[in-house]
Amino acid sequence: MISSLSSVKSNNMTDEELLWWASMSPKVRATPYHRVPKVAFFFLARGDLPLRPLWEKFFEGHHGLYSMYVHAEPSYTSSPPEDSVFYDRMIPSQVCKM
Repeated sequence: MISSLSSVKSNNMTDEELLWWASMSPKVRATPYHRVPKVAFFFLARGDLPLRPLWEKFFEGHHGLYSMYVHAEPSYTSSPPEDSVFYDRMIPSQVCKM
């Protein structure tokens, strides 16, 4: 079973496999530890995020209260700076066939 985003990034999964992984919900009603609710943000992008500085201000001071993922076109190879909240948040994508 895949346990983290970095595990997903290292696998060459199909869209169906990624959807299955993302849709898994916990079967346990209570956890043995204190769990803080989070909000998930999913950014669809063709390249650099033009409003990245604005979003970084939005997320400032709220570490641990959100999950964030960026889904960009496969041809996009750039990366935000290491001090950005968007750093290492890219998920793999494949060319879409219509």
